[in-house]
Amino acid sequence: MFNSSELAKQFDRGEEVAISFQYVNKEIEIDVNSLLSKVLSRLDKGYLYDTLVSVFRELIQNGIKANMKRVWFEAGNLDINDMGDYRKGMEKFREVAYHPEVMRDQLRDSRYRVTLKMRNREGGLDVSVVNNARVLPGELERIRYRMRKALEWNNFVEAYENMYDATEGAGLGIILSVMLLKNAGLDAEVFNVIPDEGSMTISLRIPPELKSIEITSSIKSQILEDVNSLPTFPENVLELRQLCDNPETTIDTISEKISLDPALAADVLKLSNSAGFISGKRITKISQAVMIIGLKNLNSMLTAAALRKIMDKRYRKFEQIWEHCNRTAYYARQIAMEVGYGKVVDIAYIAGLLHDIGKIVLLSTDARLLNQISDIVNDRKIRTSSIIEEISIGISHSAIGALIADKWNFPEELVEAVRYHHAPLAPNIRHREVVMVVYLANQLCILESKEMDPLFIESEVLDKLSITSRTAFEKFVTRLQNRYDMHEQFLLKYMP
Repeated sequence: MFNSSELAKQFDRGEEVAISFQYVNKEIEIDVNSLLSKVLSRLDKGYLYDTLVSVFRELIQNGIKANMKRVWFEAGNLDINDMGDYRKGMEKFREVAYHPEVMRDQLRDSRYRVTLKMRNREGGLDVSVVNNARVLPGELERIRYRMRKALEWNNFVEAYENMYDATEGAGLGIILSVMLLKNAGLDAEVFNVIPDEGSMTISLRIPPELKSIEITSSIKSQILEDVNSLPTFPENVLELRQLCDNPETTIDTISEKISLDPALAADVLKLSNSAGFISGKRITKISQAVMIIGLKNLNSMLTAAALRKIMDKRYRKFEQIWEHCNRTAYYARQIAMEVGYGKVVDIAYIAGLLHDIGKIVLLSTDARLLNQISDIVNDRKIRTSSIIEEISIGISHSAIGALIADKWNFPEELVEAVRYHHAPLAPNIRHREVVMVVYLANQLCILESKEMDPLFIESEVLDKLSITSRTAFEKFVTRLQNRYDMHEQFLLKYMP
């Protein structure tokens, strides 16, 4: 067991992070994955998480299996370098090769270890998996052959049919790893096998740009062009925003102006009720909504309502994204109130509502690319397509969202919340309170949907928000979930 947040800080300092183990259980796997998640968030490469989790798992398990083989041969007094002993040992070893739990105690008592190393360099993220057992010539030959062949096949089924090896085990971990990296836009050269006298290292380097500069620049230009061509707000919304900024404007004037547009009035009422300004009491009048939420918050809500209407009209509708944003927004407001961040309560709600706007443009950038991505998602049974869109384009949805936020002249704190909602510890954040609140709200929604561990959340954020133990965290989350469930029932009962 190790502290992934402390190791992430070590990574921030430019130091090499190394973790070593003899046997991998569920707890260690969660720790490794949480460290990876935090490292990638610092590099704005969170979309590589699912790919690298699979790669890490395969490489680590390969190392554990190689160690099991050595322990097995040593326990049977067999010489792994003698061909006769090798054939004899492998006959029985195949029965346990895919059941490391059978040899858990022997592995823990052995001298063999697998070490995972990570370091951030100017040329990219360096990752290596080191096994302190000398690789056999036949093993090395098989590994390199499988790496070469993996680059030739188009899908994993084809690889499985051609490469299954009943004598040495399936041996598909290396193939799967290479194919996953290839799908992520990484060239074969990033993946290397380095044998040594007493160890074997498999290393890979994740470059700063997954795609060539030309491809990335082309896509960015297309996205920028798309963002720049977004229409401006409707005239009545612009007028209302100006009225909200005028300290002499009366509530009656604002309310009357909103009421002239029935669709806008409905949006304002829905948003004000969804924000949960008054628990259990339905807001039914525009004047009531304006009084409760205030002119500053009304300005933000007008922005959110107009933006969603334009986005839904311009792009395909992505209800799943909006549903996630609604839940994140509610959580963000509740978290800000819970931790005493009164000044950011309302802006946190709006930031939560808009934090994933980049995904909508991302998912609508290229119809041909979107169809290809859909095929990959179905073939690989990947749980969400946005990961593959980002891999295919080489730009994160948070970066795209920040472009949109700048286009719409969002306040700086909103732009930062959109840009850094996956990276709350970035050094140049000015409005850190609202960023941390939106980050935590988003993480809680992700944890709920994916049933992940709270270790994935930056401990520094939890400390800043005075959530200092796992028990306190679990109670905190339970309170938020219960409030949200009650609020959802309220909306279902009273809102159309």
